[in-house]
Amino acid sequence: MYLQDILPKMSKLYLGRIVDSFLRDVRMDTEEEMREVIIRNVDEFQNKERVKRNLIFSSEIRDIALLNEMILLSLMEKQGYVLSESDLFKEVEKLETEIVKQSADDEYMKTAIPKEDERIYSAVLMEAWKKDDSLNTHEINILNVLRKELELSKRDHYLLESRIGRFPQKGNKLHTTKQIEKSLRNLQSRGLILRFREDTSYYIIPKEIARVVRYEMGGELRNEVYETLLGDLNVNQLKVILNNLNIYTGGKKNDLVERILKHNILPSTALNIFGTRDLSDILKNLEGAKISGTKGERVQNIIDYYENISTPTLTDPTDNRSRLYDFYEELASRDYKALRVNKVIDKDLDVEKYFEEATRYLFEKKLGIELVDMKGSKHADGKVSYSSKEVILWDNKSTEKPYTFSEDNFNQFLGYIRSDEMRVTTFLVVVHDYTKEAVAQAQKLKAFSEEDTDVALIKSSDLKYVAEEWKRYSDQKNPEFNLQVFNLTGELTRNLLMSRMSWAI
Repeated sequence: MYLQDILPKMSKLYLGRIVDSFLRDVRMDTEEEMREVIIRNVDEFQNKERVKRNLIFSSEIRDIALLNEMILLSLMEKQGYVLSESDLFKEVEKLETEIVKQSADDEYMKTAIPKEDERIYSAVLMEAWKKDDSLNTHEINILNVLRKELELSKRDHYLLESRIGRFPQKGNKLHTTKQIEKSLRNLQSRGLILRFREDTSYYIIPKEIARVVRYEMGGELRNEVYETLLGDLNVNQLKVILNNLNIYTGGKKNDLVERILKHNILPSTALNIFGTRDLSDILKNLEGAKISGTKGERVQNIIDYYENISTPTLTDPTDNRSRLYDFYEELASRDYKALRVNKVIDKDLDVEKYFEEATRYLFEKKLGIELVDMKGSKHADGKVSYSSKEVILWDNKSTEKPYTFSEDNFNQFLGYIRSDEMRVTTFLVVVHDYTKEAVAQAQKLKAFSEEDTDVALIKSSDLKYVAEEWKRYSDQKNPEFNLQVFNLTGELTRNLLMSRMSWAI
C-alpha cells in the first residue's frame, strides 16, 4: 500500500509519530493537517538517504536494535509488507525460535557456515561478549567488518550468537510482547513502519520505501518469490548451487529447491555461482528483462525481474476483470514490465483495452452503479445515469508520462459530449497523472461544451481509493454511492474526493 492509501486509516497519535520522523518543528492540531503535510512532503519521507540513515540501529540498546531487525524481516516476508498486530508478534517469536533451533542443529550448521569462517567469527564474537551483557558501537563495527570479509550474512551472525547463548537474549531467551511493542514505537519514530486500523490494528512498510528497506536489510526476495525463481531453474542449475556450497545434491527438484530455501542462501549468492553466459541464458527466458551488463548487473536484473512478481488473489473470483482491477495503476501508467511479469497482458496493445475494462468493473462492481450501453463505436469508454435526464461519461487515457490533454483529445471529448442524446453533466478523464496544461484544457472544454458540462481529471490511484473506501464515509447499513462526488470541473484530488464523500455519501 502507498502512503496516501494508509494515512486515512491512521489516528492522530500514529500520524504524529510519522510527522516527527522526518519533519522538525512542525506543529499541527488536526489529523487532516497532519495527513496533508505528510503528502506534501512525501519526497522527503521516501528519500533513500533518510531511509538508509534510519535503518542504522547501532545507537539503540541491544534489544531494541535486534527487535527492529526481527520486525522488519517479518514484515518483508509478507506480500504487501503488512501484518496484523497479533500476527506480527507471532512472526517475530517464530523467527527467533527458528534461529535458536537451527543454531542447535549441528548438521544444519555444518552446511550453513563454512567451518573455518565459523571458528574465526565465533572467537571474535565470544571475546566481544565476554566483558558484559551488551556490545558497544566499536565492537559492533568490528563484527560487521569481519562478517563482510568472511561473506557471512546477518542471519549467520544471529546463528553464531545463539550458539554462545546470546540470541535473542542471554540464555537464548525470547523477547516479550512488551519489548516488541517498544521496538514498534521506535520503528514508527524512525518513519520505517506505519500503524493503521481497519477491523484490527496493522503494521506496514509503505510501498514508497519498501524496496530500500529490503535491499538495506539484505532481504532480496520474499521466500515465495524466491521459490518461483528457483522453480524456473533446471535441476542441473540447482545442483550447481548446492554443490558449490557443499550441500547435499540428491533428491527431486522440489527437494533441491526446499534445501536452498532451508539454508537461507541469498538469491545473489546463488546466482553469483553462475558465469556471465549462464546468467544471460537465464535472462533470455525472462520476458522483458535486460540481458546486457556486468555479471553483477545481470544478477541484479534477474532479482529485479522476480521482485516485480506478485500473486494476488482475485478481488472477485467470479469476475475475471478483477484481475485487471488489481493492476489498475499499472495499466494506467503503462507499466509494461510489471504487467508482463504478472501475465496481465500478452502484448502492449492490450493495455488501453484492459484499462477500460478495469474502469467499467470499478463502476459496476465496486461503486454498484449500472452501466448504460452505448451504440456504435465512436463513443466514450463508459456511461452511467446521473438522473432521468442526465448522464456521466468517462474516458480512459493510459500514458507513461503525465497526460497533457491534446487538442485531438479535446475535439474527441467535445464530440462525445455534444452527440449524446442526454445532457452530459460530468465528463471524467481517468489517467495515471496529468499536467497543469491538462487542467486548463478541462476548464476550456467545459466552456465549449455548450451544456455547462463539468470536466474533471482524476488519477487512477484516487479513483481506486474512492472505489475501496467510499462505504466507510456512510453511516447507513446499505449505503449507495452518490455520483455527486465526481460533479466538478478541474482536478479531483484525493483530499477533494475525501471532502466530497464526507458530505455526499
